[in-house]
Amino acid sequence: MSIRSNSILGLFSALLLLGNPAHADNGTANTLFRLTGSNTIGADLAPALVKDYLEHVGASGIHQRSEGEKHWISARLKNEEVVIPIIALGSSTGFKALDSGSADIAMASRRIKAAEVNALARVGDMTSPQAEHVIGLDALVITVHKDNPVTQLDVTQLADIYNGKIRNWAQLGGPDLPIRPLHRDLQSGTRATFDEEVFGGSRTAAPFIHEVSGNHETRALIERDRAAIGYLPFADADGLHKVAIKSGELAAVVPDRGIIATEDFPLTRRLYLYRSPGSLHPHVNAFLRFVESHHGQQIVADTGFINLTPVAIKLSPYANAPENYRNLMTSGSRLSISFRFADGSAELDNRALRDLHRLQDFMAREENRHLNLTLVGFSDRMTNANISDLISRFRALKVQGALLRDHQMGDSQIMSVGAFAPLTANSEQGPVKNSRVEVWIN
Repeated sequence: MSIRSNSILGLFSALLLLGNPAHADNGTANTLFRLTGSNTIGADLAPALVKDYLEHVGASGIHQRSEGEKHWISARLKNEEVVIPIIALGSSTGFKALDSGSADIAMASRRIKAAEVNALARVGDMTSPQAEHVIGLDALVITVHKDNPVTQLDVTQLADIYNGKIRNWAQLGGPDLPIRPLHRDLQSGTRATFDEEVFGGSRTAAPFIHEVSGNHETRALIERDRAAIGYLPFADADGLHKVAIKSGELAAVVPDRGIIATEDFPLTRRLYLYRSPGSLHPHVNAFLRFVESHHGQQIVADTGFINLTPVAIKLSPYANAPENYRNLMTSGSRLSISFRFADGSAELDNRALRDLHRLQDFMAREENRHLNLTLVGFSDRMTNANISDLISRFRALKVQGALLRDHQMGDSQIMSVGAFAPLTANSEQGPVKNSRVEVWIN
């Protein structure tokens, strides 16, 4: 056989192995289910969740084999060899894999796009609670070289760096160096989040932008290049020079776990798992329940992300806050739950529907039964203060009604503060981000 024929045969064999991960790992293994998509989720979090799930259902001999961004978790379950492949090549690839039938769960570090919803419409509504599962939170941390004196940027300045209006660090009080912006590839959900939060939607990178293939490359370039600026998931930015970011009327902040948990930080993002809502797959169903359980959420936290388990946060009162809200901030603590609404509508979004259960469980604990619960409604920016106040009150009442009707929690109070403290001035994102209901306890 010729060298060329051998090369073609070798390439064909490699493609077969990639297309059938179970047989790449073990020719007799049964594939329980398949995950494809986000590298942010797939690098460490998904393998950790899969291994603990297998242990939870009684598997033994759990083993991970990895080749770059591809992982195979194998085990023995009920006297059978099983494998769960995880292919982490970007959020977009997860939805393509659901569409082609080559994955059972799509991992995404951004919400499904309208075009993807339409492409998958034949399998059901991909925006429904049955399909969309928020499993944790992350934030994009803006980082620069340790010797760069720039410590703060607003979202407009960040946009101007990436669109070329600001090209030298001297324009921002830094050294006289051309700025080298680092940007993730187009398949990346991390890039999609950055573009959405900074530009209001996807956009083509300018010619001077340096595209990187993953978070590890971003970190390496930031550490050695004095001119570089980039963005990393919260868990991957430890030890780097982080830049505080300002948006809306809030002070510039470097993200910490508290402000990410409340989704107040401008570059906060949700981490998602998606499944076809009409598919009947017992292990997929059981795995998703496990991920959303207290045990699964602890794994999310242990992997460096922010889980969805409610925690109380003590905040300093805002000097310009309405008196009733300032008094509440002084005497109470804010829970890390913020109820939001689907696309700025009057209906609670999918995370909020599950947060109702989490709030019920939190208040049912013996140590919390004496606490008073206050729901604080906010609206988006409105020219008419009376209308703004009515909308914020309606949103608080919507959550209060859901707690009373579906969760037998009838002892909450409500407060409305209108359009106070908007989290973003972006007109596209404002209805979703600014229109919210905070949860306070005292």
